[in-house]
Amino acid sequence: MYIPHIIARACTTSTIASTSTGAPAPDPSASSPAPAPEPTAPVPPPVPAITDFDWSVPEAWDKPNVPTGYGDLQGTVQDAINGLRDYWSDPNAVEYTWDVGTTLSALAYKDTVASTRDNYDYVKAALQHAKDHDGNFDPFAYNDDSQWWGTTAMYAHRAYGDQEFLDWAIDVWNHVAPSQITEDQANQGMHPLRPNPIQGQCNGKSTAGGVFWRAEQSDRTDMDVNVITTSLFETLSAYLAEATGDQKYLDAAKAAYNFIVAHMLQDSPNIPIDTLKMADCGTNNWIFTYNAGKFIEGTAILAKLTNDDGMKEQLFRTINDAVKHTDNWQNAQGHITEGRAATLRKVAPTDSIYLRALTETYRRYYDMPSMRDLLRTYVAIQWQSITSNDRNGNKYGIVWSGPYTEAAWGQANVLDALVAGLEMNWAR
Repeated sequence: MYIPHIIARACTTSTIASTSTGAPAPDPSASSPAPAPEPTAPVPPPVPAITDFDWSVPEAWDKPNVPTGYGDLQGTVQDAINGLRDYWSDPNAVEYTWDVGTTLSALAYKDTVASTRDNYDYVKAALQHAKDHDGNFDPFAYNDDSQWWGTTAMYAHRAYGDQEFLDWAIDVWNHVAPSQITEDQANQGMHPLRPNPIQGQCNGKSTAGGVFWRAEQSDRTDMDVNVITTSLFETLSAYLAEATGDQKYLDAAKAAYNFIVAHMLQDSPNIPIDTLKMADCGTNNWIFTYNAGKFIEGTAILAKLTNDDGMKEQLFRTINDAVKHTDNWQNAQGHITEGRAATLRKVAPTDSIYLRALTETYRRYYDMPSMRDLLRTYVAIQWQSITSNDRNGNKYGIVWSGPYTEAAWGQANVLDALVAGLEMNWAR
């Protein structure tokens, strides 16, 4: 049975101006009839307004009371990062795994939110260490692995401005891009990185845009396209399109988005499932926070770049369902519970990825106060639980609701929740 990598290995549009199709009004002073108007093309129907989603905070949710001062918030987050560095003291000795890669994102993201450079040296050294080991950040031949590191390089570029970080993100994109299925490849039912035929259509829809889970340097027998690999590519491509203005990145992001919408979204809740099997169109219908999170993050960027109302509609629907209508990873009081078994000594940082995506959306859609109020409350619930129940000084454990049990991976997984709290609760 297929087990998702995260478990197995830790386990424009143009706005078309409306034109009138009516005949011109006759001129009463004219001595001859007005000429008949030239035929015009039909006016496209108006794009429906974006759904007015219910962003109200559920009554059953906890009513958190968290700090709003920059000093308290920023200090708590940086202390937690310093606590992680007690476990990972040498950036030149960190592991090359995907979960280390995404955890490093929180360090750069915190410096972006707080306008600091507290973690620059550590982030730079750790990324350089992994880059020196494998130029594509992919020693295990998984396209998602390399993209966690590549996206961290993108966050570092945004936080610190180094061109080298952007170059490393581009290296990762170039490494993964050949694994994205093109329209021609879907039409032919063959892909140059797979010896066996692929399904060019599933349920009557093209499979173009999907990204294979296993990388070019693998044995090329795995035929699965999963949502995390494809949404990571959507996200990385969208960031690169924003940073460089290069159309190829925008095209790649759109293709990945279209694939996910066509093949990987449940109707209710409107959350992406895990896997589409390119050998036979079979699916794995599991849903996880990190899958939803990366799709949300990529779409938040892409919808802003394109100003596409359809993408915005999809973004808001998925956020609303993820936060309010999905009981797979949270309880009725609004507490995230995914992967919270007290017996675990290592937990994949799935919730961090999800909360980072909500933070990115919050930052980009500042003009939506109702949505932002919901997200702020949701994040504040996690902040209060973590800092009140799962903490010993600057150390944090696995179970956010407590009791605290020391664990390095518990420490890693709280960082993005705390960064989200800094962004959303800071009273500017």
